[in-house]
Amino acid sequence: MDCPAKVNIYADRAALSAALSAHVAHLASMATTRQGRFCVAFSGGSLIEMLSSPLGSHPLRDTVHWPSWHVFWADERWVPRSSPESNYGIARRQLFDHVSIPGEQIHAADDSLSPAETAQAYESSLAAVFQPGAGRLPRFDLILLGVGEDGHTASLFPGYPALNENRRWVVPVFDAPKPPPIRITMTLPVINNAHHVIFVAAGPGKANIVSKVLNPRARQPQLPAGRVNPAKGDLQWFVDRTAVAECRETRQQI
Repeated sequence: MDCPAKVNIYADRAALSAALSAHVAHLASMATTRQGRFCVAFSGGSLIEMLSSPLGSHPLRDTVHWPSWHVFWADERWVPRSSPESNYGIARRQLFDHVSIPGEQIHAADDSLSPAETAQAYESSLAAVFQPGAGRLPRFDLILLGVGEDGHTASLFPGYPALNENRRWVVPVFDAPKPPPIRITMTLPVINNAHHVIFVAAGPGKANIVSKVLNPRARQPQLPAGRVNPAKGDLQWFVDRTAVAECRETRQQI
């Protein structure tokens, strides 16, 4: 069954950033109250920059119970953690160095292994934290995603084998169409098992691809972002006005 996306549209990037950060804090509070922890997966790109200032600053920072957070990455570039291209490194510098999440609950990919070993080790980290049981998938409270101009999300690119993986939770990606060429990524079964999935897009450069994902044409190949459909979860988009300028219709909250 399809999960229709709610599209939340904001006047500009600043308003989007504030609303997104407040919603993440709200979901974290609900999960912590319900089960004593909040398991979230971030993506790279500008997403962390959009969240870091509101979440990492007073007053919102002081409302969040950071010790309950378990942080993963929906995808990671296969680079050293110290690299400027590391999604973990960006998030650590911009957000995690400024809040009180225990270090052992920030689950970075192991940069000392081969890509295949890195993916397997990350899958093992997921299993250790979630302990879903045989034949079951980890279930995140929230997965935050972006969308690329080719419709990719996480590191699930059009036409790549990772997009159709249905057994593994995390896989390596080689020869990615944008640098760096080697990455690891969570697969669609894990993403689509989350309680909440949020896509974030801002700026006129996203307008064309957001329109294609939200208003797909018949007989056109389904884009990776369009295959995100949490069967038992909530799917939302947080966007600014310019990112939906080419959309025919949206369900919106301004």
